[in-house]
Amino acid sequence: MRKFKRARVLLLFLLFFVHGPFALDACQVPVFRYALERWPADAYGLAVFHNGPLSKEQQEIIASVDYDVNLEVFTIDVSEMTAPQRIRFGKVEVRKGQALARLYYPVESRQGDDALWEGTLNRQALDRIVDSPVRRKIAKDILAGESAVWVILKSGDPESDALVETNLNKHLQAISKWLEIPEGVAGPGELERVASGEVAMEDVLRSTIPLKISFSAVSISRNDPEEAMFVRMLTGFVPDLIERYPGQPLVFPVFGRGRTLDGISQEMLNDELMASAGSYICGACSCEVKRENPGIDLVMSVEWDEALEGSAVVVDKQLPPLEGVGDLVVSVAQIDPSAVSDEASDEPDVQRDESVSIIGVMGILCAVILIVLTGMTFLLKRRAA
Repeated sequence: MRKFKRARVLLLFLLFFVHGPFALDACQVPVFRYALERWPADAYGLAVFHNGPLSKEQQEIIASVDYDVNLEVFTIDVSEMTAPQRIRFGKVEVRKGQALARLYYPVESRQGDDALWEGTLNRQALDRIVDSPVRRKIAKDILAGESAVWVILKSGDPESDALVETNLNKHLQAISKWLEIPEGVAGPGELERVASGEVAMEDVLRSTIPLKISFSAVSISRNDPEEAMFVRMLTGFVPDLIERYPGQPLVFPVFGRGRTLDGISQEMLNDELMASAGSYICGACSCEVKRENPGIDLVMSVEWDEALEGSAVVVDKQLPPLEGVGDLVVSVAQIDPSAVSDEASDEPDVQRDESVSIIGVMGILCAVILIVLTGMTFLLKRRAA
């Protein structure tokens, strides 16, 4: 029974976010879309330890880390380490002329100070940290409108791997039939619905990527050198994941800007857990504070904001027809200036009347509060006497 404990915890955790108390004030944008448009990816830390000045080649490697990847590089000369650095990183030995790199999960993930990976800093190692073919595939699918991309980490056993792939596709097809986009989501061109009070501003999409329930899947071999760093990121934040399910393929949903949840093993892959995971990913964003949501970000070399701004206009069947910016400009240009001036001439009196009434109400409310406080103070003094 112990091997299913983690599955139950994950299931209850997801159900809490979908149906729990946070859902009372949920915004209607689905989690996968909210994460894509409004949650910047947490940055991993890459500590580069060196002894003496860095070589020109080493400096160029570090400088090649662009702004489009969620990775912060910081260098530490081991001959000049401060006391706090020694406490955090321990004793680090590096020969002169060499550079030792350690990769750390984002601080927000609360994974502690243990390094996810350690090795010699070189061009190949850095390239595999920041990017890989599977991650490019994931980013492409997400920006095309996929709700989530399910990554299958193969076990190496062809029979088990084929079975998990078949079962995963079966579950994804099943949940896709009944999962729905939450009601009340407005397209980026529907600002008139906000002005009319029909929807809140937080329920307006910030990009024109298709909003739909759709999943894709991609497989990774554990022995693929190009994906070795990515595999470490997927499995490292649950240290005993592979040890707990030896020889089993694992499945990870990736959504938003490269966010994933705990891996699902072959024996955990069932209707209940998949329904819960799908409901969380596609349900209304029940908690807008990122750190209070389950999951962890992965290193992705994608300029997400630029990609979202450059997306094409798409009208999806789940949304009402979208209006472009041009329609709004035309509608503004057609307003009669004289009508605006006539309305504006009466507006000050209306505002003045409203201000007077608000001030009056506030005055009465303050007086009532003062009377109540005075009465309570008097009663407390009498009791004390």
